[in-house]
Amino acid sequence: MKKLLTFVLIIMLACLFLDKVGGSDMHMQFNGDDVDGPLEWLFGLVFAGGGLLIAAMALVCAAVVTGVALAGVGVVLIAVVALCVVLVLALSTPVLLPLLIPVAIVWLIVSRNRKQAQAREQGL
Repeated sequence: MKKLLTFVLIIMLACLFLDKVGGSDMHMQFNGDDVDGPLEWLFGLVFAGGGLLIAAMALVCAAVVTGVALAGVGVVLIAVVALCVVLVLALSTPVLLPLLIPVAIVWLIVSRNRKQAQAREQGL
């Protein structure tokens, strides 16, 4: 960062002390008076840098708004998919009931065995 700042300051000083850096017919006017010489280049650099700064800020704002909008759309899509899964499970419950009864029995047996194993560990 320090090297970049030094480089920018050297370039700005060079523009201040040189009458013309390149061949151009740029004329600046403030309140009807022509600004000429090194001050013209300084103002040109400052205004061009200000324009680039405004453009960079606009791009960052557009990126943030796009990211927020797409993130919002993603959250809504995930909610819709979850709702569809719940709806499909709710509609298929009567069909799955014969399968759920054996699963519930196995679950009860495993949980009972786990509770007995924990009771034995605490008793030792």
